[in-house]
Amino acid sequence: MKDPVLFDRFAQDILESAVFAQCRCFMQHGRISVYAHSLSVAQMSFRLAEGIPGLDLRSLVRAALLHDFFLYDWHVPEKMWSLHGWTHPVTAAENARTYFQVSDKEYSLIRTHMWPYTLLHPPVYREGWIICAADKACSAIETLFRR
Repeated sequence: MKDPVLFDRFAQDILESAVFAQCRCFMQHGRISVYAHSLSVAQMSFRLAEGIPGLDLRSLVRAALLHDFFLYDWHVPEKMWSLHGWTHPVTAAENARTYFQVSDKEYSLIRTHMWPYTLLHPPVYREGWIICAADKACSAIETLFRR
């Protein structure tokens, strides 16, 4: 990461919030918490985007941190066999809007991060494609290697 100070400035209010800290209590992949997964996705997204001119890095970092901000354990039986994969982007986007001042663009970036799983909702911003790719890469690493 070329500019960790810039990343920290964009992420600070979210990372310091008590409500986002709750994500440490929910597992995402294996032993990886939603918090750790979200931070990895945000860092990878930022690294991928740093050299691309014209990107909104602030929105990218904030949306990447909040992309899985659904605040529940999806591994419990009643959630595991639900439509979590399809519905959690909307839940995360709504939670982000409730607890943080997210822009319409950030809302969209969160809402579309599960494409192609959510086939009818592809990213509409370049930042969204980056978050989508970083999420898939981090998820694969976490699932295969159970860091």
